[in-house]
Amino acid sequence: MQYDKHIENAKTKILYEKEFCMKKIGVLCFVLIAFSAAVVFGAGAREADDRLWPRTQPVVTVGFGAGGGTDTAVRPIIAEMEEYLGETINVVNMEGASSAVAAQHVLNRPADGYSMYATGSGPFSGFRVVGTVDTDWTDWVSWHPFSGPGALIVRTDSPFETIEDVLGAIDRDEVNFGISGFGVGPHVLIEAVLGIAGTSSPNYVTGGSCRNAAVAVIAGDVHAAMVTFSAAVDFVRSGDLRAIFVTTPESYMVGNVEVPSVVDVLPGSDNVPLLSETWPFMMRRDAPAGHIEKLTEAFIWAMQQPSIVEYAESQALEVVAYHGEDADQFLSFSEAGYSWTLWNAGLGEKNPATFNIPTMDEWSWDVEKSAVY
Repeated sequence: MQYDKHIENAKTKILYEKEFCMKKIGVLCFVLIAFSAAVVFGAGAREADDRLWPRTQPVVTVGFGAGGGTDTAVRPIIAEMEEYLGETINVVNMEGASSAVAAQHVLNRPADGYSMYATGSGPFSGFRVVGTVDTDWTDWVSWHPFSGPGALIVRTDSPFETIEDVLGAIDRDEVNFGISGFGVGPHVLIEAVLGIAGTSSPNYVTGGSCRNAAVAVIAGDVHAAMVTFSAAVDFVRSGDLRAIFVTTPESYMVGNVEVPSVVDVLPGSDNVPLLSETWPFMMRRDAPAGHIEKLTEAFIWAMQQPSIVEYAESQALEVVAYHGEDADQFLSFSEAGYSWTLWNAGLGEKNPATFNIPTMDEWSWDVEKSAVY
């Protein structure tokens, strides 16, 4: 009996000690789990803090439709920048008033680095004179991956062989002339050319896009057209179209065919290539400096990637990689050129002089940069 009692006490003690140990292990496990969670949470928080956009994904609002010149110029560079930054950047399209609607939308958003805007330098440079939105280059920091020269195109079997042939036919009112629309890059480029040549404006036929204007030339609906070269270069390669000149500073090779520069065929046109359009994405200048610096870093890296160089070559685009002061200088001169060309062609609502916008001949970066530097 005594022996049985000792046995029973021993069992009770063992069970008590086992239960006590299990409780200690449970407490220890809880502490370890809590500690691990704290470490993981802390690491995650630190990782989120290191992101450029920790709150949500940023948005680039493209002021034209999907598949257009601005859209197709911006998306490849944004994709490369995403890889460098390790973050997603959403690109959305918001058409209207030659991208003025998108510009106003972004201007109405907080300047917190989460909202960007993409457009063509041509329509952007005419906003104030056209009267669509009261903004200019001083409100924005911009990054320009490519420049797209314009080209004067005709059908391969056209009787127009030279720029003089086209200008003479315009003077005689014998030409239906194709453009994508009024106030966009190619329209302003041809108006600049006509102004230098002393030729009046032709009968314009708008196609809605440079691609449509090129197709209209092939179809014989118009006799000639001014387009962004990238929209028609495949037709030139295939032999359906012939380019009389391009607005590059030097001649341009398309396969084995050399297309002359406007500078070589029109005396006094040295500044015309400077009006060739770019397709920048922008951020408000009062956005956080850290966002602007990091985006610039990512942009410079992206522009050096082989995929970007190959894309530009395939699309007849020139890699310019404007950023910082170079981008500001380009847009400042572009505004001078576009504003006065639009005004002189009777397409502006407000005189550029109202905004102290100089003419191209009067423009000086040393003067203009004082607005922000």
